[in-house]
Amino acid sequence: MRANTQTISIESPPSKVFDFLKEPENLPRWAVGFAKSVRKERNAWYVTTGQGEVAIKIDADPRTGVVDFRMQPAPNVEAVAASRVIPRGGASEYAFTQFQAPGMTDEFFARNVKALEHELSVLKAILEVECPYDSRPAR
Repeated sequence: MRANTQTISIESPPSKVFDFLKEPENLPRWAVGFAKSVRKERNAWYVTTGQGEVAIKIDADPRTGVVDFRMQPAPNVEAVAASRVIPRGGASEYAFTQFQAPGMTDEFFARNVKALEHELSVLKAILEVECPYDSRPAR
């Protein structure tokens, strides 16, 4: 299994970055290649992706800055994307690791790696710049 870790500097306080990432409803705003939409049903969250709908759980620990995304693409199958918000003074470093799941082609994994690069840029923009056209707060 291969892995890819990418980091980005975000000129925003770690608490703001963490609070934004831990909310499943924010996924379609920044993970634009992955999350087309998200919905909550009872106590579970579901993300619509290009490959269909997957259950998702976000394990977040404000003390350590860990924000792990646990996805269940099929019964008894779990995929994890691990991430962490790292304080850098009043700003943040954000590290995100994704794994090539069993059965995932090298080409598909390479597309995911490229998409994450773009998504991290989107995340940075959302958290650093208040867009006058977006009435949703970066919470």
